[in-house]
Amino acid sequence: MVPVEHTEHVSIVVLYVRMNDSEITVLACGAAILFLFGLVHMGGLEFIRWAKPNQQKHRYVGLLFTFWGLAALHLAEIGLGAVALSLLLSYPEYGALSSGFGSSAADYLYFAGVSFATLGYTQLEAHGAIRLFVMMLSLSGFMLITWSATFIYTIWGESFRE
Repeated sequence: MVPVEHTEHVSIVVLYVRMNDSEITVLACGAAILFLFGLVHMGGLEFIRWAKPNQQKHRYVGLLFTFWGLAALHLAEIGLGAVALSLLLSYPEYGALSSGFGSSAADYLYFAGVSFATLGYTQLEAHGAIRLFVMMLSLSGFMLITWSATFIYTIWGESFRE
């Protein structure tokens, strides 16, 4: 239902969205994982910056260390997403994934990784409230990968600035 109020120069559109308790809970979990990812990622970037070899002496080693550090950081974040996904899917009221989905750790890791890295493009579909968590996982992946790209670009610039 979209009621519209007309004013002299502006039309204001107000959208009323009705969500059930499961959808609200799953969306809140998605927002919480986005917040957690932000904290983990910021800490990981600070650690990588601190631990990488001296840029003046070991330019390429520092860049490779940064690259592999970012890969490990993203894998850890995907792992956190997989754990959260498995916990949420243990409650049937939150929904399910399509019939081709198993329940092994590799299945959860695959689905979380694909959702994180490709904005959710996978052969599996989410049904029910869990779709909202998958949406937040995809948003998180996009934001964190972009943040990492900016970080490695900065490290590259610092390494080769003369």
